[in-house]
Amino acid sequence: MPITQRNHAGQTGILDPKDYKFAWIAPLEIEARAAIHLLDERHRGRFPVDRGDDYVFQAGAMGGHNIVIATLPAGQEYGTGSAAALASQVKKFFPNLWFGLLVGVAAGLPDLSRVPTRDIRLGDVLVGLPDGESAGLVPYNLGKETEDGFQPLRLGHSLAMTEPIVRSAIGSIKLQAPNDTEIFLPYYEKIRDCEHETGTFADPGQDNDILYLACDNGQEEIVQRSRRPKPDYQRTRVWYGSIGSGDKLLKNAQKRNELRDKYGIIGLEMEAAGTMNRIPVGVIRGVCDYGDRHKNKDWQPYAAAMAASYARALLDEIPSSDRTVDLTEEVYERCYYVPFTKNPRFTGRSTILSALEDKFFGPDQSQKMALVGLGGVGKTQIALRFAYQMKEKRPDYSIFWVPVLSDETAERAYVDIAKKLRLQKSSEDDDVKDLVCQHLSSDEAGKWLLIVDNADDEELIFGSAHKPGLEQYLPQSEYGIVLLTTRSRHVAVEFAQSDVIDIEQMDQEEATTLFEKSLIQKQLLQDETSVIELLTYLSFLPLAITQAAAYLNQTRAPIRIYSGLLRNAEDNDTRVLDREFRDNTRYRGSQNAVGTTWIVSFRQIQRSNQLAVDLLSFISCIEPKAIPQSILPDAEADELEWAIGTLCSYSFLVRREESNVFDMHSLVHTATRGWLNKQDREIQVSNDAICHLAARFPTRNHAHYDFGRQYVPHAMRLLNRTQGNKTVESYQLFEKVGVFLYMDRRFKEAIRCLEEVCWWRQGLHPATDATRLASEFELAIAYLDDRRIKDAIEILEHVVAVRKETLDEKDHYRLASEHELATAYRNDRRNKDAIEILEHVVAVRKETLDEKDHYRLASEHELASAYRKDRRIKDAIEILEHVVAVWAEMLDEKDYYRLTSEQALATAYRNDQRIKDAIEILEHVVAVWAEMLDEKDYYRLTSEQALATAYRNDQRIKDAIEILEHVVAVWAEMLDEKDYYRLTSEQALATAYRNDQRIKDAIKIFEHVVEVRKETLDEKDRDRLASEQALATAYLDDRRIMDAIIYKSATGLR
Repeated sequence: MPITQRNHAGQTGILDPKDYKFAWIAPLEIEARAAIHLLDERHRGRFPVDRGDDYVFQAGAMGGHNIVIATLPAGQEYGTGSAAALASQVKKFFPNLWFGLLVGVAAGLPDLSRVPTRDIRLGDVLVGLPDGESAGLVPYNLGKETEDGFQPLRLGHSLAMTEPIVRSAIGSIKLQAPNDTEIFLPYYEKIRDCEHETGTFADPGQDNDILYLACDNGQEEIVQRSRRPKPDYQRTRVWYGSIGSGDKLLKNAQKRNELRDKYGIIGLEMEAAGTMNRIPVGVIRGVCDYGDRHKNKDWQPYAAAMAASYARALLDEIPSSDRTVDLTEEVYERCYYVPFTKNPRFTGRSTILSALEDKFFGPDQSQKMALVGLGGVGKTQIALRFAYQMKEKRPDYSIFWVPVLSDETAERAYVDIAKKLRLQKSSEDDDVKDLVCQHLSSDEAGKWLLIVDNADDEELIFGSAHKPGLEQYLPQSEYGIVLLTTRSRHVAVEFAQSDVIDIEQMDQEEATTLFEKSLIQKQLLQDETSVIELLTYLSFLPLAITQAAAYLNQTRAPIRIYSGLLRNAEDNDTRVLDREFRDNTRYRGSQNAVGTTWIVSFRQIQRSNQLAVDLLSFISCIEPKAIPQSILPDAEADELEWAIGTLCSYSFLVRREESNVFDMHSLVHTATRGWLNKQDREIQVSNDAICHLAARFPTRNHAHYDFGRQYVPHAMRLLNRTQGNKTVESYQLFEKVGVFLYMDRRFKEAIRCLEEVCWWRQGLHPATDATRLASEFELAIAYLDDRRIKDAIEILEHVVAVRKETLDEKDHYRLASEHELATAYRNDRRNKDAIEILEHVVAVRKETLDEKDHYRLASEHELASAYRKDRRIKDAIEILEHVVAVWAEMLDEKDYYRLTSEQALATAYRNDQRIKDAIEILEHVVAVWAEMLDEKDYYRLTSEQALATAYRNDQRIKDAIEILEHVVAVWAEMLDEKDYYRLTSEQALATAYRNDQRIKDAIKIFEHVVEVRKETLDEKDRDRLASEQALATAYLDDRRIMDAIIYKSATGLR
């Protein structure tokens, strides 16, 4: 509606009260601020005032209505009297007033005892809903005292009725319950971050919403209420019913409950009773407190914003009237050309729709906007919903839709639009696109919205040297706005500069709602776990969700069946993603299946940037997440950045913040492989990827060795996918990855890779081949660290035997294999064999290597450990003190070799009864390992066990038990029950239990250890004898004398 502004030189524009037919009464300043922020347009100017006019009004437009915002003067007491005076002057001042709303804050009155529960919370919206002849209000302090107590005057029936148009609009929104919040939350999103005097209108959060229960003894208790399941920004509820209105500020929980129970009211406020008989307003209130002594102003901004957002949405339900249209306004015929009906399954996206509304019609208006995002993410559906919102909320706008699937579809759309506009060619040479463009660029076209959909092809939009693009035919007018959707960020930015909105996949709640709306068999939704797993696998992508629902609707299959088909798609069977389905909200002939919708984009990229296609192909072979740029195929730096930018432009790649790490949508990843497979290129692409990564993966001496940790998941995925097509480069990559995993102490994963290499070379080379021996040696030491001692010994005995025949006794590789065999023997409790080999290795290395040499020190360490096992404690200590001293000079305190030597020395000290010295070292070692290693790491666990044993020797029994219980539990998960280390830790725990007088617990463990060692060890074995003696001692403690005698006698005889 046009506004009459009579401007005079040196004066502010004068607004005409006759132009305003809607009053928004917001008594408090915070309530008025919320309303002003929601104006579509602020009318600059002042109303004329005379003596006796006490109020200054704010004016603007909302939803096609001219409105006046009325609020109390600063400092004036609020209440029914003040509200009545304000309403009287509004009614007098605006002669064409049609209806009004009273919008602001109130106290909510929850009732958790009634059925159904009325769980009103802070930030909820209360709407005074008329019931019969009632105005939806109870003036609870307007009435008379009777024998039966105070009675409100005719129970509020004396108040005037809210205008029927307002009640109808309320009813229209109420029909959408419980989804009615979706109608007004976009308006809240628009003003949430707007500022007022003391902050913003942001949500204080559910954690700060505290309800107190008033007890009969006058005390209070906090009511425990579960969090509402929706996200904070969507948790608001709307309550419809009678609202109490009175002059007194209520801060008494018991009085509040009395009023609630007596009149059935949902809230309390202080202005409606004074306003209603002057202007029959609709009452909308946001809950800011519970009417008790805890009342404060913390929630007022949020509550005021919620109430204002509901009121703003209410205006959208009321058609604007042209009763006072300025006669100078030219009337334009509105025209609509949108090829789709309204999508009933559309859900969510309120933040994006609000952003569009704000960008096009907010203070800083834009005339061009672009939505950019991955194909299938819902850009077209958002544009379609925006078009229908515009049609409903802004009926003065014409709306046109141009799909740019091809030149032909765009041309056809312009022809149809020309027909709608009744435009005629003056000659056959006229271009219909130019005709439409000229008309919409003229003032006679009025206001319009043009949606340019699927503008993915840069050449189609911007043209080439030989042919103009569609942009040349996009109209420009101060009355028109253009919304473009595209998969290409290049197109989006070129078209709209900074006015671009990125469209991402839905959140979980939006995705669940879309799935529910699309699914016929609603009972499938009862399996919530399967639903969430499916939607998560589909990455909450709207097209994929719609396709899944279509499949389930057609086949009536369980969700788990479809999920299984999707998992098969990862292993090359992409048919489930390629299955087309009918969708009336998408273009006929377009690719509706998620597996084929991106092929259009793949082809567009192929035409313009071959390197981008090569990158896309390579990435389809590796993991789709956490892709480091350094792993990508080589190219010139600028060309690589441009190719990456192209993939990011289509949302096929997403950069992680400011890093050089990228992610690819998992379904795009699968679809790319399907595309390559259809071109018979998948095997070649995989082989190329293997060759590239085998060359790129760092070796242990490489300057960028740490990159290996980033590369491993990608290499493993690539190797797993090429199991049936192994090449020389495949085994090279297996070896590099296996060595890296071993160095990273991921032994089981390392073994899997190293076995592949070992078996390959065993089938390729003779037993004496150096490369075969090297791979066997690497596998053996991985077995050793994974506690597969027998397997390690079997391989190492072979390697040592061959190297003894072929290499000099001082050769590094021969000595290294002998060293590892000795270590394996020691771990297999063949201590004498270990010492014999190690004394030889140490002697040779003393002759040939410096005393600080790493290999010499390692062999000395190993020999000392063997001496300690052989009870040659003094010899072990002498060697280990030397080794530890040298390592301390050379290595960081967190170095693996230094820490293992310190642990060995501490254990030797403990064996030598130097318990305090042992504890001091072990506490340091355990602390450092805890920082560096996983809790299941062998070295961390053995150090913890050693410390616990030292604590037990030091009579710190409780500390020992705490550690040993953890160690035993972890070993039980990892090791076989016959494993030496598992059994020694169990025996140590049993001994600690016995020291702690937990005799029954000790006996239970000792009996298990003895039973296992009887099966596995010789009857004269020292460890078996020790466990049997420990069990006998425990039996004595438990007064089982005969059992003890049997074991004591048996061990004594041996």
